Amino acid sequence: MLQQKLAEAHGLAMSASVVTAKVSERVLESILLRELETMQDDAEETRARCLLLERQLPEELSDELRAHATSTHETGADLIGAWFRAGTDPLRAWTFLAMGEAAEVAVWSAVAALAARGDADDVAELAAWALPVQKRHLSAALDGAVVLANAFDPVGPRWG
Repeated sequence: MLQQKLAEAHGLAMSASVVTAKVSERVLESILLRELETMQDDAEETRARCLLLERQLPEELSDELRAHATSTHETGADLIGAWFRAGTDPLRAWTFLAMGEAAEVAVWSAVAALAARGDADDVAELAAWALPVQKRHLSAALDGAVVLANAFDPVGPRWG
């Protein structure tokens, strides 16, 4: 289970790069754009750390983890494609970002718990780095939703 969750965390980091790029196409607020850049940089760092850890494993297991990470990323890409259509407004885009950040917090929390019980110090160390990063991202995503919501007319049209 630990290896599965680690691969899922890696796949979500891969998806985070795509999500932040899609959201940045729809957001104009400079403070939110800077936050997206930080999130994207952190996603790349997470991917690099996951790959480094995976490369230390036996080749067959390493290949299996990367394949599962890719599968998780492809599932995320399907969701991204369905969510981001023409006309997706900034708040709707940011909401998708928040869902992804919540998923990353959940998966890294599971990785941390499993690594602690599974005597996997290297994975526990990675989770100890990644979990606070993802919690910070989730907090920023929730705060950003409020910033974007304040730009909308609360009694404006419901759709479109």
